[in-house]
Parts: sequence; structure tokens; C-alpha cells
Amino acid sequence: MLKHEERYDFRKRICNMHKRIMRDKSVKPKADEFSLDKEVSVYLEDKTEVASLAAKDFCAYLKSAFGIKSRISDDENSDIKAKIERGNLGLGEGYMGFSLSADENGITILGYDERGIAQGFYAIEEELNAKGQPYLNYGTREKRPAFSPRMIHSGYGLDQFPDEYLSACAHYGYDAILVFVKDKDHSAHGPCDFNDIVTRAKKYGIDVYAYSYLQNFVHPEAEGAKEIYDNVYGTIFREIKGLRGIVFVGESIEFPSKDPNVTPISHLMTPQDGIPDGRIYPGWWPCYDYVEWVSLVRDSIRAVSPEADVVFWTYNWGWVDEEHRIKLIDKLPTDISLLVTFEMFEQYKLGNSTQRVCDYTLTKAGPGKYFTSEAEAAARRGIKLYSMVNTAGRTWDYGVIPYEPFPYQWNKRIQNIKKFQKTCGLSGLMESHHFGFTPSFITELAKNSYTVGGVSFEEKMAEIAKRLSPDEPEKVCCALKLWSEGITHHSASDENQYGPFRIGPAYPLCLKHNLKCPDQPGAHFGNRICEVGLNCFDLSRRSRETAYSIRIKDELRENAVAESFYKDGLKLLKSIKRKNNELLRLINLGEFLVKCHETARNAKLMYIETRKLFSATNRETIKKCILAIERIGKREIKNAESTIPIVEKDSSIGFEPSMLYQCSKENILWKIKQTNYMLTAELDFYRESIKY
Repeated sequence: MLKHEERYDFRKRICNMHKRIMRDKSVKPKADEFSLDKEVSVYLEDKTEVASLAAKDFCAYLKSAFGIKSRISDDENSDIKAKIERGNLGLGEGYMGFSLSADENGITILGYDERGIAQGFYAIEEELNAKGQPYLNYGTREKRPAFSPRMIHSGYGLDQFPDEYLSACAHYGYDAILVFVKDKDHSAHGPCDFNDIVTRAKKYGIDVYAYSYLQNFVHPEAEGAKEIYDNVYGTIFREIKGLRGIVFVGESIEFPSKDPNVTPISHLMTPQDGIPDGRIYPGWWPCYDYVEWVSLVRDSIRAVSPEADVVFWTYNWGWVDEEHRIKLIDKLPTDISLLVTFEMFEQYKLGNSTQRVCDYTLTKAGPGKYFTSEAEAAARRGIKLYSMVNTAGRTWDYGVIPYEPFPYQWNKRIQNIKKFQKTCGLSGLMESHHFGFTPSFITELAKNSYTVGGVSFEEKMAEIAKRLSPDEPEKVCCALKLWSEGITHHSASDENQYGPFRIGPAYPLCLKHNLKCPDQPGAHFGNRICEVGLNCFDLSRRSRETAYSIRIKDELRENAVAESFYKDGLKLLKSIKRKNNELLRLINLGEFLVKCHETARNAKLMYIETRKLFSATNRETIKKCILAIERIGKREIKNAESTIPIVEKDSSIGFEPSMLYQCSKENILWKIKQTNYMLTAELDFYRESIKY
């Protein structure tokens, strides 16, 4: 049974890479297994910082997992020997690659570099964890990452990277982290010692990229522009020593463009006369002079850091016609990296209506036409290609869960991603945005799939299912297949992603007043990235889709199908007789998914009834609407109440780094109070209207 958790208790869990293994000591090593059952000695020929820390980490692992003593030794005949060696690593030949061998004489790690040695130690941990015994099979494994960088934001807290969390990132194969940079010593979270993050990340073999929040109010052709940009970006790379690169995205970096398709100011600026001119802001259009801007900023950065990776992300204008987008790519400098989101902006049919992938989603495995067109253009021009893929496990389909437990759908995406490595040279991945990375079996699957020399998806999935339920792994696989089918019936509309699915059962049911949910002090976005009431269900005004009043019935039907798959999967998981804590957490997460769907259904039915009520002209119609709203509100109160035990069992549910706890027990209780207010005070106006 899961214990009650306080806020942020999940941080202890996700930072604990060395969990105790309850091994069966009657199991003895086989003839083709090297035993680490007695005191273990580890010899490092190359005592680099990353390799030394990884070796110490492995010794700590043996102690925590099996109670086995171990030590770093100067004896070349130690049980485990590790050194840097190139030229004969087979599949492990290349950046961060390694060869891991075991025989009757011991274990040898040959790393292409110090990061490869670290991954060799982590690979031993993975094999021993899967076996549940300190015995390593004889033979050789040769592995290297298929993609680099693999970039992630922090799931611990916005721009927060304690050592234990960095260790978790390294174990899962991530070699780069992202920090929001507003100034040389300020992140999105406030004052920040970036140099400390860079220094500590380096010990774990992790690079640091700046995600630019730096403002750009000067056109590159303006007088003094070079000196201004040299000062802004040169200062960042001079003061934050060791930055690997910087990521630019339209909405965060827009400048006063001269492109006739856009207004010549930033969305952060007010028009001189206070009246907008009706054109889009330059952060949301592939302005022709982004070429000049990128070139100028690149030069300012490279004057200080010649090897810096300058990453230009086209996230904000994927909706624009292909002609304008490719025209920009055809003129971009070729010594930068182009980042393109994998699944967004794809249009599809949902029942009788047209929908579009409005933001990060797993409903569609991808690739979208937007990604394909730009990937092909980058390949044609020889521009290094990266993609935003979210395979750390989260999207905006459900805004406050630690990961989306849909492995078979994630695998479809990953296999499609790998195809573009062959056809378009896709080399680097961004695997999360500000919702970050939370360790899960999804990140295990991603690391394995993104590893040259990894096992098949089926083999890795079988291993995970066996860990979740040693007695009934087939039920785990069947349940997760059902859930993976369920997500394909979910809708990726703005109304879902910015509405009830953003914060789940804490989402308020509003009649007249579109109230904002309580904010937690210190939240970067907090309640600002969630729309409620009619504000939410009018989002189709900006998305070029079929009007929501038409789409809503299709969404209700399809989301009910998704919910039915989740319930069927839950039933299977609950039928497993012996449940460990990892399985109990998975079941608890599944329960939350169902609660989210119930809230979404009630919110949409509420929208339908309020539209009827607002346009009603006779007492009978008004009375029917009042009764319907009362039923919906009371049903949702019960749903919210039953969610509280779920979030209390797992403090990672209800949390998202930029919003913090928007679906906490406290926010759910506020929502219940607000719904009761709506059912009484707000509905009383309409009750009074039919008395006359």
C-alpha cells in the first residue's frame, strides 16, 4: 500500500538511483556469470573526473542494492577494470561509446571517452537490476548513443539541478540539460548561479545549453546593433563559462522585424498609439530577416565561444504554409543547428470535424508534415538537424502527471524518429520542455531505443513488465497496450491542453465568472497557462480549426473511448495478485488519468448547457438547463473528492515545474468550494428568473 506523501517527496524518489534489491540468496551464479557477491575492487587506468565519479557511484550502488562492499583500487588485477581505448570498440566506437566484457577473470570497460566509461558502469547496474542478482553474464556488449545531444529541462524544479538529479540524468543517457537564461545570473526561476550548474553537470558528463529568454529590441541593421548584441550574447558566454550552446525560439527572442507580414514590435511591447495593427508578432512568423538576426547573434557568440552550438527552433511558425517556412531555411547559415518539433501542426479528422495538433502531444506518433518538410530542407542544405520529440515521457496531453504511461505509442514515435536519422541526418533531440524529465520506464525504453547496440523494444518491454509484476508480466503488457491505444483517441486541441487536461480535477466549472485557480508563490507560469470557462472553450478562435461548438461532440465521443481503454487497462492491473510499489504507483497514475477524463467530460457538458442557458428564452428550457448543470456540478464534486487520495499517494501527480502544484489537495478543495458557489450563488440568478 502506498504511503501518504507531502509536497515534493517525489524528489527523493527520482534522485535515488540505488534502490535496495530484495534478492533471493539461494540463487547462485551460473557457470557463465561473473559474481560480484564478495568485496569488489575497481581499477581505473584513466582517473578522469567523470570516470572517477561514475566508479564511486557504482561502488555506492553495490552497497545500496546488495549490501556488497567495494572500493577503488590501484591494483590492475581488480575485479573491474576501466580505461579509455579507441579503435577496437566495435559498435561502441564513437562519442560516449563503450565495450563491456565479462569472463571468469572479471569485468572490463573500454570507453571511447570518459563519458563512455561512465555509461559502461551504468550498463552493469542496469543488467544487475534486471537480474536482481550481483551476477553479470559472460560476453561482450558494445554500445554508443545514436543521438547527441539528448537535451532535457529539469523535472525536479525549474532550472534546479542538484547533484543527485544530475546523476539520474546521466544514468538515463541524457548528455545535455537546458536552463532558462534571462541574464548572466538570472534564470526563469530567479537568481541563479549558472557557473555552478555547468561545473557540477560537467562531473556527470553533461553539457549545459542556455534556453534564451534574452530580449531583442534592436533590428540587426540598426545603428549600433552589432555592439548591442556583442554585449548581450558575448556577456552570457563570457560570464557563464563552459556553456555548450544556446537555443532560440521565436516567442522568446522576437525582434522588431521589417517583414511585411508582421507587426514591427515584440509582443512584450505596446504599440505607440495603443492600437495594434492587426498583423502577427514577429515571434510567430518565419520573418525573412531572421537570417540577419541569427547570423549576427551567431557571430557575437562565436567570437567568445568558437565551438558554441547555436540552435534555431521553428516551433512558433509550423502552422505557416510550407513556401514561407522553407524560404527562410533556404537562406539560413549552414553552421547552426535547426530544431524542428516532430508532431505539431498536423491536421486530422476527428469524427465530422477538423482538428489540429496544437501543442506537444502523443495522440499522433508523428512525424507531421511541418517536420518532414523542414527536415528535408535542412538535409538538402547540410544544416545540422535536431528535433523536439518529448520522449522523456511528457507532453501537454496531461499537464500534471510525471510521465505518460503509453509505451507502445512512444515506441511508434521513437521508431519514426530513427528513420529520419537515416534519411535526413537527424542527430540531436530535445526530449522535454519545462515540464522536464522524471525517471520512469518510459525513459528506460527511450535510452535503450536511442542506443546503438541496445536490445529490441519487445525484449526491454518484457524486462520492465517482469519487474512490475514478476508473477503476471503478461497482464502488465496487455494493460499498457490498452492504454497506448487509448491515447490515440485523445484530442490534442487547445481546449483540451489549456483546459481541463492541463490541471485535471482541480479544473473549475465556471458559469458566469471565469475564476483563476489559486497560484503557488514562486511559480514561473502558475495559473497563467490554463484557461477556464468560456475563455477556454473559445480557443478555437486562434487555432484555425472547426469551431469548438461543432467539435465538442466529436471530442466527447473520442475521449470517452480513450477513457474506456484506460479503465480496461486498470482492471487488468488491479487483478494482479502481488503488487509491488512500482506497480501500485502505475495503478495510481492510471486512476488519475480516468479522473482527468471525467473532469473533461463534465467541463464540456457544462459548456454545452451554459450555451443553452445563456440563449434560452422560455422558462422550461431554463429549468432543464439548471437541472442539468446541477447534475454535472454534483457529479464533478464527487470526482474531485475521489481524486484527493490519489494525489496524496504520489506527490509527482499534480505537479509541473513551471506551474508547481496546480492540482494539489488544496487546489482541488478550492475547486469543490468554487463549484458549490457556482451551483448556488451563480445559478440562483437563473432560478429567480423563472419564478416570475
